[in-house]
Amino acid sequence: MYSHLLEHLSEAIGARLLVQFEYHSETYVVEPYLLGTNTAKQDCLYAWYVGKEKEGWRCFCLANLKNVVLLTERFSAKRPGYEPYNNLMSRIYYRV
Repeated sequence: MYSHLLEHLSEAIGARLLVQFEYHSETYVVEPYLLGTNTAKQDCLYAWYVGKEKEGWRCFCLANLKNVVLLTERFSAKRPGYEPYNNLMSRIYYRV
């Protein structure tokens, strides 16, 4: 269902590329860290939001992502609170 999107987001995680997309009519730029299924059985992206306000961890349901673009800018440092075995996820497809 989301195979193309999963492929692009996995690529972004592997290459540590910033990702830009629309989510509920707002534009986000994020550092993608985890891609998987949350405990509510929704495919989602767990990422660090790098916006000007309220920077921090967010979980974005893939069904609501629109106009996804992999940017050329990379991220390197792990953000505070990063947990590669995140308990919000029941299944992890790809992670930093």
